[in-house]
Amino acid sequence: MEEGRSLQDELLSDKKVLKQLEGVYNTSSDVLQKKRVAKDINVMKKEIKSLEGKLVVLGIENEIMEEEDTGIGDDYDILGSIVVNKVREDSKDREIDAITSYLNYFEKNYLSILSEYYIKLDFNHSGKRDEFYPKFMEIKKIINEYNYELDVLNREEYNSIAFYRDKSLVHKIKHRYLLVLDKYFKELNNFLKILIDDNAEGGIIVLNSNDRLILDELERNRKLDGYTVLDTIIEMYDFSEDIIKFLSLP
Repeated sequence: MEEGRSLQDELLSDKKVLKQLEGVYNTSSDVLQKKRVAKDINVMKKEIKSLEGKLVVLGIENEIMEEEDTGIGDDYDILGSIVVNKVREDSKDREIDAITSYLNYFEKNYLSILSEYYIKLDFNHSGKRDEFYPKFMEIKKIINEYNYELDVLNREEYNSIAFYRDKSLVHKIKHRYLLVLDKYFKELNNFLKILIDDNAEGGIIVLNSNDRLILDELERNRKLDGYTVLDTIIEMYDFSEDIIKFLSLP
């Protein structure tokens, strides 16, 4: 039963990632990117077919169909356009690959904007805004811990007992990673909603909502250059909505 549940979880994870890859393929105009994504889609479809076959052998085909209706068909405003890359060359966990790709996108495009330099807030909300950067850095430490344990797991000299012990540890770290991510983006989502709702009512929390961003030349990604501060906040809110939906945690 435990084996079946593990396979089902892996299947659901792969199907989520497949939908994201198909979204990238359908929206991209970059020929080389589409070629790379098409290759990933084929690999993912083979993995899904293999998992479905294993589940049929275990006699839990009906459970697969029930699980397929738990949100996999949902569309995403922003995540669908983000290319999913392997977090490491030997990665076999496509859910971790997807989430890490989304976090890299968040860090490159949005994280540095959550600062006094770009988004000026009243005194009561400035402190909360400034909490998100250091909290994100703490989250990155967890994925580093995850990668370290995978390195240990992949060492050839480890015997079978150590292998199963370390495999369990990797799963625990992944679970903690997902929980911390969910908490982070729910907090960010709630905070950004406060700013958006206040602005809609003519509030004064955001002191420069109509100013346009002029990004520093040193910024790694200038996607938001020229956006108004309010539009930037709204896009970050949409991104957080997508991540929360993708994680699908209570």
